[in-house]
Amino acid sequence: MTKGLSIDPSELAARHYENFPVGSFLLPRKKRVHVHRLYAFARVADDIVDEMHDRTGLLAWRDATRLALEGVQPPRVPQLLVDLAATVRSEKLDAKLLFRLLDAFERDLDQDRYRDREDVASYCRDSADPVGRLMLQLFERETPENVALSDAICTGLQILNHAQDVKKDWTERQRIYLPERSLDAHGVSLEHFDREDISDGLRACVREFADWARENFAQGWPLPRRIGGRFGLELASILAAATLVLERLDACAYDVFRVRPKIHKTDLPRILLRAMRRKPPKVLGGR
Repeated sequence: MTKGLSIDPSELAARHYENFPVGSFLLPRKKRVHVHRLYAFARVADDIVDEMHDRTGLLAWRDATRLALEGVQPPRVPQLLVDLAATVRSEKLDAKLLFRLLDAFERDLDQDRYRDREDVASYCRDSADPVGRLMLQLFERETPENVALSDAICTGLQILNHAQDVKKDWTERQRIYLPERSLDAHGVSLEHFDREDISDGLRACVREFADWARENFAQGWPLPRRIGGRFGLELASILAAATLVLERLDACAYDVFRVRPKIHKTDLPRILLRAMRRKPPKVLGGR
């Protein structure tokens, strides 16, 4: 469980720049440090599960989080968690949301297949939605309407990530998030995941996942404008980056075996321009 515990949270966030900026320069500096701590907490837990497959390590991380929130100091708990507990107290965050994230990571150790879309959605409600809710609390923008829009965005981001990582999830973890109902409907068997080339049926399943993410982003699109300010611009940038990934999935015809569509730091000017326009792009049905 010691892997990555002494790392600077801001450095960790920068290193894992993939689909969207994490606590970017768009946010006020005083808030940015809290976002980086939240991200580092989740990143370490994710690595414990996905990289080390360590159930005992995840349990230890959960216990250490609880102790930190109770005020226990190093060396019994890592400094990262002590700092996170300080964030929870000073920013009046709901600590239960942290444990929902840990529940999702534990679920990854127990479940590697999903029956249908609702089964996947139930996973997203713990693995993704708490992040958005914590951000809304951090910026004092938590209302029922904003929570609903945030949940739609966060679920969409999680689904998009699953669409990108179909091949990786299988080859590295023997895990499939694409619903069994969808796989059966398109005649996809486990043998298709071991092929070098993606089958038409599996390509159709990936497209369905991408379309599901697309629907969620369209639903959540009003949130950045409702929030406003620098946090609103950060949210708009996240959505802009996600829709760019959708466009690249479209462009490669959902062949995630050949290429993993993602964004790069060189895409930042394009993302910022799209974020400032605040208009849904064509990939979401905009003009």
